[in-house]
Amino acid sequence: MGILQQIQTPTDLGNAIRQVRKSQAITQSDLALIVGKSHVLLRDIERGKGSVSLASVLQVMQELGIRVYVDVPGK
Repeated sequence: MGILQQIQTPTDLGNAIRQVRKSQAITQSDLALIVGKSHVLLRDIERGKGSVSLASVLQVMQELGIRVYVDVPGK
C-alpha cells in the first residue's frame, strides 16, 4: 500500500492527483490522451474545480493507480 493521504477538499484531491502524475513523468496532455478526455478537464481536476464529474476523476485516478477507500463510521 502506498502513502495514505487525508482528502478534505477538491483541491486536496487535485493536488494528490497532480503529485502522482508528475511522479510518473506524465504530462497533462499525455494523460488526457490515455483516458480519452481533454487536457482542460485534467487541468480542472488538478486545480480542484468542483464542477468536474466524479466519474472522470475516478477514471483519471484509476489510470494513475490511485486507489480510493472510504472510512465509513460505525453506528
